Amino acid sequence: MTMNNRKMNNYSLMRISTVFVLTVALVTSTFAIPFLPRTGAERLTPPEIPSNPDPANGSTDILISYDLSWSCSDPDNDTMTFDICFGTTNPPGKIETNYPNKTYNPGLMNYSTPYYWQIIAWDSNNESNSGPIWEFTTIAKENNPPNVPGDEIPLNMSINIPVSTSLSWVGGDPDNDTVTYDVYFGNTSTPPKVSSNQSGTSYNPVGDLENNTMYYWRITAWDSNKEFAIGPLWHFTTGQEGPISVVITKPMAGKFYFNDMERSISLGAMTFVYGKITITVNVTSEFDIAKIEYFVDDKLISEEDTAELTCFWRPLIQFNSALSLKRNIRVVVTDSEGNNASAEVNITKWRFHPLPWILAGMSIASRLVLHTTVVGMFFNVQQSRFSTSFYAIRAHYKTVGPLQMRKGNIHFKHCTGGILLGPTTLTRIGPFHKFAIGSFTFIGNVNVEKISFGGALLTRILSRRAG
Repeated sequence: MTMNNRKMNNYSLMRISTVFVLTVALVTSTFAIPFLPRTGAERLTPPEIPSNPDPANGSTDILISYDLSWSCSDPDNDTMTFDICFGTTNPPGKIETNYPNKTYNPGLMNYSTPYYWQIIAWDSNNESNSGPIWEFTTIAKENNPPNVPGDEIPLNMSINIPVSTSLSWVGGDPDNDTVTYDVYFGNTSTPPKVSSNQSGTSYNPVGDLENNTMYYWRITAWDSNKEFAIGPLWHFTTGQEGPISVVITKPMAGKFYFNDMERSISLGAMTFVYGKITITVNVTSEFDIAKIEYFVDDKLISEEDTAELTCFWRPLIQFNSALSLKRNIRVVVTDSEGNNASAEVNITKWRFHPLPWILAGMSIASRLVLHTTVVGMFFNVQQSRFSTSFYAIRAHYKTVGPLQMRKGNIHFKHCTGGILLGPTTLTRIGPFHKFAIGSFTFIGNVNVEKISFGGALLTRILSRRAG
């Protein structure tokens, strides 16, 4: 083999070896390099800052059952979780960790309350980003007045009630507000306030009551938003001391009777009788009834030797005396053991009087004469010869006359009108009986005057109480 051929073979072998080595190195680097440790740190991208809050930041009148929601994404499409901070303080405390969703139900919130919340986003590489602190305020609560007190015990118009009785009623509030009660109790049709702002629905009168006495009572309910509801005027009669009890059930105090029929005309604590009347009593006794005697002005008008519980009285018409006269009706009951008890009632006995014609004229005048009826709560109702004045705390009025009618509400205004027309249905309460609840009618329109300094002061005082 020549020298040139030998050199050429060595050169070819070297070239083949070089190509083989490079090929092996290339293949090795292709499969080995990805599994080798990284020589430099690769930067990880955190989630975006949470945004688009719902409710919007600074919003108001948000429902108390509102759900929170927000927007957030991750540039690397990593899985995200959220920490939720929520509460009524700023900054809010954390209430959820690693929460997976972008909506959250915080439960029922309070009315008229500012809330603060913040979202912290985390990705699967433990990178995070915090959103700003957002704020919203919930809607104000729509308030209803408390329930009108009812289900009274003793029952209205009940008789023979023990002198050691206690009063109770049912109240409550449709909004579940805290309710307190004012108790009015006494032996007149305008009972005084005997308890204020009590939370219980019962009242024990101080000491025992008097026997054979009619008691009146009323409850006013107040909720925590100063709304109130006034209950009806109730009354009951206590029993007679001893083994026998007598209660006159007709005529009753505060009623009007026309020819033995009760009429729906309220006359306060006075009792009016026009024409004939049947006196009716209720008697309870441990023994048999031996005798019942009926007296008018201490004159015996009927005596029964049986348990006759009614007596018909038709007095003669007299023209030579006053048009009306106070009369006293008394009933004495005796049992078979000689025990006796009595009951009495004072009345105004109309004899020859134009009252029916006045009432008929009022009915006609109500259609032909301009007049105004007001219903509500008043202060300092006064009547002069030609006018009526009052301060309307909360009242509704209705003016009726020929070819016109209007109505509306008056709150905390001093008003005047014409002379009173017909009987009033006012129940006076409070110190010096200056406050009154009920209705009355006067001639003409209602005139609302500007409030003086004293009236403005009263407005501010009463507005705090009435809400």
